[in-house]
Amino acid sequence: MLHPTHRAILKLVTLTILVYPAAVFAEVSDKAPSADIFWKIGLAAAIVCLVGARMKPWLGITCFVPVALWFTSLFLELHSFDVGPFLRIEQGTAYFLQAYAAFGLALCGLVAGYVWHRKKRGLA
Repeated sequence: MLHPTHRAILKLVTLTILVYPAAVFAEVSDKAPSADIFWKIGLAAAIVCLVGARMKPWLGITCFVPVALWFTSLFLELHSFDVGPFLRIEQGTAYFLQAYAAFGLALCGLVAGYVWHRKKRGLA
């Protein structure tokens, strides 16, 4: 037999599920990183790769490798057959576009650092 407090909690949960069914549906998105994480990692990587490639081009590429691996694992998850369609339903297409744009930001930081390094040396 349930304690009266447990019965009250069970009734409250049941009522919440009936009134707000989206609370039960959010099972895929809560396990995926949010879009602001994409931008934070992309911006941090762009700055680090910019500075690294400005000093030495190989250093910029070395800094870019872990970021590329992280984004590769993210893209594999976004496009997997069992998770990808449900993420697109819950988060929308903008979620996917933001992931690619954040990766592009990190890549632009690497390229800008390389170009800046070449201009410094008078090679461009």
